[in-house]
Amino acid sequence: MKKFMTAALALVMLAGCGQSASSGDSGSSSDKKSEDLYYIYTTDMKTADYLISMRTSDQDILTNLVDGIVEKDAKGNYVPCLAESVEHSDDSKEWTVHLKKGVKWVTNTGEEYAELKADDFVSGMQHAADFKSQMITIPQPIIVGLDDYVKGKNKDFGAVGVEAVDDYTLKYKLTESVPYFLSMLDYSVFNPVNREFLESQGTGCKLGSPDEKECKFGDASNPSSILYNGAYILAANDTKSKQQLVKNDAYWDAEHVYIENVTFIYDDGSDPGATVAGFEQANNPYYRAVLLTTSDNFQDYLKKYEKNAFTGVQNQYTFGANLNLNRITYKHTSKTSEKMKKDTKEALLNKNFRLAFKHAVDRVAYMAATVDPTIASKAIRNIETPYIFVKTSDGTAYGDLVAKASENKFDLHEGQDPYYNPELAKEYIKKAQAEMPDADWPIHLDMMAPVTDKAIYAQAQSFALSVKEATGGQILVDLQAVDDDTMTNSSYTSTGPVDDDWDISNSTGWGYDYVDPMTYLHIFSPIDGDVIRQTMGVEFLEDGDEANKAAIEKSGLLQYQKLLDEAKAIINDNDARYKKFAEAEAFLLDNGLYLPIHTQVGSVNWQISREVPFQRAFQTRRWKNVVIRKDPITADEYQKAYEKWANE
Repeated sequence: MKKFMTAALALVMLAGCGQSASSGDSGSSSDKKSEDLYYIYTTDMKTADYLISMRTSDQDILTNLVDGIVEKDAKGNYVPCLAESVEHSDDSKEWTVHLKKGVKWVTNTGEEYAELKADDFVSGMQHAADFKSQMITIPQPIIVGLDDYVKGKNKDFGAVGVEAVDDYTLKYKLTESVPYFLSMLDYSVFNPVNREFLESQGTGCKLGSPDEKECKFGDASNPSSILYNGAYILAANDTKSKQQLVKNDAYWDAEHVYIENVTFIYDDGSDPGATVAGFEQANNPYYRAVLLTTSDNFQDYLKKYEKNAFTGVQNQYTFGANLNLNRITYKHTSKTSEKMKKDTKEALLNKNFRLAFKHAVDRVAYMAATVDPTIASKAIRNIETPYIFVKTSDGTAYGDLVAKASENKFDLHEGQDPYYNPELAKEYIKKAQAEMPDADWPIHLDMMAPVTDKAIYAQAQSFALSVKEATGGQILVDLQAVDDDTMTNSSYTSTGPVDDDWDISNSTGWGYDYVDPMTYLHIFSPIDGDVIRQTMGVEFLEDGDEANKAAIEKSGLLQYQKLLDEAKAIINDNDARYKKFAEAEAFLLDNGLYLPIHTQVGSVNWQISREVPFQRAFQTRRWKNVVIRKDPITADEYQKAYEKWANE
């Protein structure tokens, strides 16, 4: 759900710091009637197996189809969903879930199949483990016996600490104290699956005997391949055409589902004004639109909707630029010799080169390529983890801890760029050149850019221009014009380093899975990071060859791992834990191993909307609780609703 690796989506997705339910929201009708919802999508859903995929393009749909144990309320608190209640032992190592009774599984036709039972959660976790879910690394180290089961050291899932005590009581046994475990239970890898239905979808679906080729569960093209217990049922998923959801009338909380039909139409990003055109169409108008500066009509739109256009605030997602530390594929490249490849690889493993690159990217100009320049800086994020994601007991923001731990005393607050500094970039270039006497300069960096998406291509051009100018032409970004599928396959759906056909990439993003800094920082772990194979071009340490190991060591990722391990080991003192994670994040930044750039652009950009603001669950794409009006909301209505939400 939280892997967000397509920059095009970042331009048009949801607004605000969470659309969440609160009484008396501006524009809300007394009987909560809603229009149907229409909008765009830009990346096809690849699988309907909600226990396997962490792709946002999948989970944005799937989170509406299957509920989990808990959900977020209006203010981001975790509250019972399928659970009636959740309790834990004093040491937070044993968690007991008491389930609601009467929750129904239904088919895609709405026919009742079975009642939800505790065993469904046991089956769900085993299926996720059997099929090596992209999300399994979240529960794997903390649930008793799960690591051994995933690694094949133990084939008896009965030894794993997920137990159905009775039909409505579920118990998790953990290897260590995890006080934030409740927030983990919102993640879809903990969701249920009906054992009988799962195993009916092919011989390869049998628990304990997985065979992906012989298992049809979660076939994205076939809505009947899963069961539903959530607010909606998947009615259609047509490749590069349409996605459609219809209300589940048997849903346990159907009274809070106001939108009857949700429809998304495919958009390839070629027309920056497409969402506005959709917003204005007479039939099935889009519920919202984003005003992009790359549209020829941007100024006209801004004037036309001056009473309706508003800007939101940063959300949970962080997008950034990644460096390929051990590139092995060169299908899309401007390099003309093996020497150029060798020099680039050496440069990317050089700390001073990476820091020169970091200080050469004009991130405000980069954002202004698609966002009104007057608000472009609002999107800037200077650390991977949101600045106030967590706080210490004395109220110190996590971002303050990172700033204090850093070797460099930059102002890391969001909404401004402390890094762009051509003079500093040139100083680091000189240091790198001294350390790389045999390299031929300038160093060339291949960067993919989708020609069909004008907004993203404009950002890539800005990126290349600022790096060239800030380094005096000593670092050149060579844009590789590709189609959308090639871009996606080399980033968002990459299977690992062999697909990472670039030197730098701007198509990576991440949002939190649970409330602890590790959720953002673990992704860069060279041991088992969630996306490091797709975003840094290296295999996990134990899986790669000698060149891979050398790249990990020389880059400093092993030192980073040591700091992560030290932070993770602190379980009874959150103040100390957060401080140690801040040291790890400062190391990441000080060594130029990753350049955070912005939050989800759609959250801060100029936008117009028919959605009654602040009704949905905090920072999610769940359509439960949402009301769509016939008429657009005004900027004043949005501001009043925001102030009310913020005060509450």
